[in-house]
Amino acid sequence: MKIEFIEQEMLEDTDTVMTIVAISSVNSQCVLARLMIDILGRPGIDNDMQFMGSGDRWTITWTEPNLPLDVTQTLVNLAINPQLSLAK
Repeated sequence: MKIEFIEQEMLEDTDTVMTIVAISSVNSQCVLARLMIDILGRPGIDNDMQFMGSGDRWTITWTEPNLPLDVTQTLVNLAINPQLSLAK
């Protein structure tokens, strides 16, 4: 899996930040969902994560947890490349 982009944008007329992550080369959306749950917690309880896509390209959006962009980048990289955490 590869990160295509990660961005954050303010939702109009709110103080809410939307995080958007696009991931390509996804072999299994079920595996991707499990990896994202491992880093963000359970949807509906710990976050409001939503998945959109099909085939090998998926976009994940959420407003909670509200994480800085650099933290999000690190967590998503660790999620889709678990071997990175083993290299330390």
